[in-house]
Amino acid sequence: MANALVVHKNRLPQSQKMHRAAQYVRMSTDYQQYSIENQAVVIATYAELHKLTIVRTYRDEGESGPKIENRAGLTELIDDVRSGQTDFGHLLIFDVSRWGRFQDIDESAHYEFICRQAGIKVAYCAEQFDNDGSLLSSIVKNIKRVMAAEFSRALSAKVLAGALRLASLGFKMGGSAAYGLQRLVVDEKCRPKGVLKAGERKFLIADRVRLGPGTPDQTEVVKWIFEEYLRHKSQATVARELNQRGVLTNRGGPWRKT
Repeated sequence: MANALVVHKNRLPQSQKMHRAAQYVRMSTDYQQYSIENQAVVIATYAELHKLTIVRTYRDEGESGPKIENRAGLTELIDDVRSGQTDFGHLLIFDVSRWGRFQDIDESAHYEFICRQAGIKVAYCAEQFDNDGSLLSSIVKNIKRVMAAEFSRALSAKVLAGALRLASLGFKMGGSAAYGLQRLVVDEKCRPKGVLKAGERKFLIADRVRLGPGTPDQTEVVKWIFEEYLRHKSQATVARELNQRGVLTNRGGPWRKT
């Protein structure tokens, strides 16, 4: 009999659900002013004005918007809505682009439709229109989705162009340095500032990383490897002799023929 008094979240009366809301927040990697904390403040204000209680938060932190992959928060939200395992009647989102800057603008519309089909009202708390299903709101939402997709395409092109330009200037674009090389931090005028050890990163955005020769011992090892290989020794033989001499790789492990 005691179990009969338990109200499961997916069995709440619809009238009770309509006073409860969930929020979805996502921090992309492009604009820090759209941080999760700032989104939450705007959403909380909207909830208070509309007398809604936020009972659930779905969040994706530091995830870009073009794809749903690796976005556990959005995936969990859609799964809960589809399965009927929800105890809220409203979904509060900062703006239209928080769904994602999908290249196919129908994708974000699809996720909103899934929520509406389940009886959940979607509100965009920072937008200047009411998401009431009117012709005006539909037009504005589609314009916003197109703008978000175009922003993503333009950003990708700018990032690629910037990476190519920096690489052409001799700067390293990430990853560990090969054996016999080390990562050097330089300022905007390419003046050396120090050497980065394994796992370390530069501190200033204006600084860059270039590759330079490693220690004299490493340089001699690299020369020896090339000389032995030119003497027609196999890679496996060279690796075996390095291990016999106690020479470690740049990762601190034994050598392999690859």
